[in-house]
Amino acid sequence: MKKLVLIFAMFIIGAAAQASYAQSEKLSDKDKLILASRFLEEKPFDKDAKNIRAWAFTWAADTKDVTVIICGLSGPFMDKKVKFGSELLAQYAISMTAFKLQNPDKKDDENAAQLAGVESTLKAYEAMVKENPKAKADSVEALLTKRNNGELAKWVADGDCGKK
Repeated sequence: MKKLVLIFAMFIIGAAAQASYAQSEKLSDKDKLILASRFLEEKPFDKDAKNIRAWAFTWAADTKDVTVIICGLSGPFMDKKVKFGSELLAQYAISMTAFKLQNPDKKDDENAAQLAGVESTLKAYEAMVKENPKAKADSVEALLTKRNNGELAKWVADGDCGKK
């Protein structure tokens, strides 16, 4: 009788695990992109970050659901003194895409998307510096100062990346 109970319990556990896995497989690419953006903000150096970043950046570039503009606001991340500039640029694009997917009513509000992209990229940068202090870069530190002084939204608006 104990064997039967044990077998039944294992069957239930296995079925529950399979159902959970199947649900995670049902995530849309949009949902995966949004999750990837958050993950990369928090764990930019995770062992899976490189592959997640590559997938998310490619998906963001290829999707027809939303478009993002990489404009002059990306300059501080691309300064040649920024150790992880390509990772930060990818975060900027991925997070703008995630913002527009999460906020379809703001998909044409370029300043809101740019601000979300810069803020997300600054979070990723802070996580990078926490793990690797040598990742510190003056151009990005200047943006942190703007954010901390409440000047980031104005800086983004002055960049006017949405102009035609």
